[in-house]
Amino acid sequence: MADEYQTKPTLETILERINAVAQTVEGLRAEMEQRFDALDVRLDRIEGVAFETKGNFHTLRADFNELRAALREHFPVVK
Repeated sequence: MADEYQTKPTLETILERINAVAQTVEGLRAEMEQRFDALDVRLDRIEGVAFETKGNFHTLRADFNELRAALREHFPVVK
């Protein structure tokens, strides 16, 4: 019966559990870091598309202003 209830020393058991938790936390941290890196890449791509779209709208607005000026030149009644 004495063999059934033998336990490791308390400090050793606590240290093993702390190390297990530390390993789990390190694994979670590494996983989160990978996810944040992937998110950064996606956000950079989205930002690039947004800037491209903004540039296209500026070009389109300039084209409409040119068209408006040409129409006013040819048709003075159009305002």
